[in-house]
Amino acid sequence: MAQTGRLTLTSLSVALALGLSLSTLSHAQSADVVGVHYPPTIKVEGSNLTLNGTGISYRAIAKLYTVGLYSSQKNSKAEAIFATTGPKQMRFVMLQGMRVDELGKVITKGIESNSTREQFFGLIPSIRIMGEQFSRIRRLNSGDIFAIEYVPKRGTMFFVNGQPAGLPLEDPAFFPAVMRTWLGTRPVTQDLKDALLDFKPAPLLDALQ
Repeated sequence: MAQTGRLTLTSLSVALALGLSLSTLSHAQSADVVGVHYPPTIKVEGSNLTLNGTGISYRAIAKLYTVGLYSSQKNSKAEAIFATTGPKQMRFVMLQGMRVDELGKVITKGIESNSTREQFFGLIPSIRIMGEQFSRIRRLNSGDIFAIEYVPKRGTMFFVNGQPAGLPLEDPAFFPAVMRTWLGTRPVTQDLKDALLDFKPAPLLDALQ
């Protein structure tokens, strides 16, 4: 009976580990799952950027948008991405229509959740300018491409289908704060963060060792 109990517990542990692994695989999905293909490289201000990872944002079971992260160097660690110098871009492809102020609220909440109180108050002027620029966009439709782009010494710019929404936001702290909405310690979802970092769960046998 003791041997049977040990076998049962072992089987249960294996099943649990397998379930967790499969759950990670099923949720940290790339944009390719919904037929959105991101080019492996893009050029921003003369610099070649590499696709770090792509993911899908959900509201309940509804797919809202895909997002791709571009940086000068590919890395699976968020802090290494933040430390990378040079231009960066987060590119969104809408899967359904939504008011752009909804995205603005997500970004503002993400900045607040991943900043100290002092840092957040310091970013309020840039957040207000973002809100003003978003008010001119009003709505994003299915298939629209929305990009948040950072260029050193220039700042952060928002683009809709390649057209700028306004002048650059010059505060160099603003773009990392925006990125932390998806890559910070309190991201929108851990699954989307993992997808943007091209996270690969450990093989099942390694996880059981």
